[in-house]
Amino acid sequence: MKELIQTKANEPYVSLWFGNFFEPAYSDREYIDRAMQDIAGMGFNPVLLDSKSWQDFWDRYEGKAASPYVKQQEYMMKKCAENGLCHHFLAIYLDGDNLYSNIRFSPPVTGEGIVDVDGRQMRYYRYWSEKAQASMLHHVKGLFSLYKNNHAAVYTNGRKQLPLCSMWDPIAAASFDESGQERYRSVLKQRYEGDIALLNERYHTSFADFDELKPTDYWQDIRTAPLCADDYQNRTPAFWRYWDNQQYKQYELACYFAAMQQKLHAEEPALLLMPNLSQWSMFLNINRYNRFDLWDTANRGIDPYRLAKSVDQATFMTVPQLPDATPNPYVSDYQNSMIRMMNIGREFSVGFYLGRHTAYDIYREITPAEIIGSAAASGADGLHAYGYCGLDDGGVMHKLSSAFKKSIADGNRWAKQVIPRRKGRPETKTAILFPSQMALAEGYTIEGNERRRLDSLGYYQAACDCGQNPDVIHLDQIAGGILVQYDILILPANSCYHAEPDEKAEEAIRAFAARGGIVFRSAFEPVSAAAFGIAEQAHPRECIRFGEGWIPTGAVFSVCAQGECVAQFEDSGLAAVARIPYGKGAVYAIGYESGAEYCARENEAVPVQYGNRAYYPMNLSGEDPFSVLYRRHAGSVTARFAAEGKNAVPARGILFSAFENGLFIVNHTSYPYDTVAFSGKKTFIHPVNETILMPHSAVWIEKE
Repeated sequence: MKELIQTKANEPYVSLWFGNFFEPAYSDREYIDRAMQDIAGMGFNPVLLDSKSWQDFWDRYEGKAASPYVKQQEYMMKKCAENGLCHHFLAIYLDGDNLYSNIRFSPPVTGEGIVDVDGRQMRYYRYWSEKAQASMLHHVKGLFSLYKNNHAAVYTNGRKQLPLCSMWDPIAAASFDESGQERYRSVLKQRYEGDIALLNERYHTSFADFDELKPTDYWQDIRTAPLCADDYQNRTPAFWRYWDNQQYKQYELACYFAAMQQKLHAEEPALLLMPNLSQWSMFLNINRYNRFDLWDTANRGIDPYRLAKSVDQATFMTVPQLPDATPNPYVSDYQNSMIRMMNIGREFSVGFYLGRHTAYDIYREITPAEIIGSAAASGADGLHAYGYCGLDDGGVMHKLSSAFKKSIADGNRWAKQVIPRRKGRPETKTAILFPSQMALAEGYTIEGNERRRLDSLGYYQAACDCGQNPDVIHLDQIAGGILVQYDILILPANSCYHAEPDEKAEEAIRAFAARGGIVFRSAFEPVSAAAFGIAEQAHPRECIRFGEGWIPTGAVFSVCAQGECVAQFEDSGLAAVARIPYGKGAVYAIGYESGAEYCARENEAVPVQYGNRAYYPMNLSGEDPFSVLYRRHAGSVTARFAAEGKNAVPARGILFSAFENGLFIVNHTSYPYDTVAFSGKKTFIHPVNETILMPHSAVWIEKE
């Protein structure tokens, strides 16, 4: 059985970040006394200290006096122990430091930095540098040499390990000094397999050799020369330069994590490397300013699935918030599924933001207990949260209400009860393809991008409302044969697949359908178009007839020439959804972005040309074409938990997650949900009677 048990408390790992940059944590010891009692009272067991590689830590390793920051952190370790807590470390940060010289007075030690495209020396890790990596290793060794006493330990499959946040928010940056240019050109040549003609074709250049390229030839600085939708649609030289830039960043991250995993394990084999691959969500980040912003992970050059093999646990902080900052718990559910599929066959923990976000007060509309319930339902073995006294970005748990903290305490207490009782992993026969190429290289500034991201989320939410809990998988996993365990594959919008097509994955999808698999795909979805030779034409926006009339909100519509019409455009009569048989299975070609329709935030009134006829928003009732067709093929994972004589049907806003020996139900609605249809031993976060699941809460039903 997979497990992630914190050894001191002998219970599942539930960690909380606690920073002491700001007052009162910086110098007020009485505040630290109260804070540690508060953290223990909320049910966290290790505390994650912000112990990045700063000069004052290095001075301490040499026996020098502690700076005020380090001295306070040493006091925090002492108070952890006195309150039955352990500590562990956030040891390495993306560029060495938060770059807040006004709140952190000791400079970072980076070993070796980079040179920006404008020639400036940058205080930033040179990720591929032996000197930079050696500085990181020295820092980790120093932390454990001084502060190993009462450091957190976990049991994983009977083995005792030491959890370490070995990197926080990794972003690899290129360097434009001569050696950095040489490295970039070398990686570029390797990616193109020495084919300078292909590069010339893409860049509209006439180089004889890769060594001739200068930074102005190969680097697309989108801070000063942003891309637009035309670049992506027409695959301009600007697009190809940027695509190669993002692939380079991803390459450097993969090399970095592989090298550091080897070096850190060689130094201390018991380390459990748990880097936080993104602090503020992944892929479904908030769209803060509709401009270039590193909060948007698509601007970072990171593919977390491809980094997973080079870390001991791949995880990141989920944030239950849509791109427009609206709270939505399904964002965390979707991201929990991503994390689960990055860690197949091993323990994993999921992270989540708990605080008053700078962009929105998330927890006025949802509850911490609800998000903790979702984490347990995802199959996570451990939890980690942000944050306590992070005044620069909303991690202000210490100032939030007693009700908020009680919700955390209730959720943590419940999670630590039920996680060890779970058996297996969430049962599902549905996979949703993560649009990894788009996630790597298309930011929010590109027209339609936000909606394309929501297409993936909306399919996930619709499937959950039908009683399923899909896996969010990567194209590499499809090429590796993972589809044998699924009956349904959902292919959402992905505008960048053409940059990295995968014929092996396409063949696997054809084989999946041939043996009886069902494929759902959005308008102009490119993987299925390549796999099945689907031809489609753009269609104007019209209402859609499927039983009742439906009002779409999007701007992308298509008509497929193949297959049988299942739903039609109201005016033209052409197929808005077509069923294309393939072997024993079928492809449902949906002529709009169905997922984006399902989670659309704004609906429109009946268009004037339709008079007073009845038309409904496509996200209204769950009787839209995808939901009806999906339920027809998906079956039920909850039926075996139904009480005798009861019909256990799914409900909108209710998340079900079935395991070998039980069922999680998470209520994402504002209304009580009666679990009377389900039999078993029920453990509620907030019990009121034997059957009622309170709004924004969860229950574990163990089969007896």
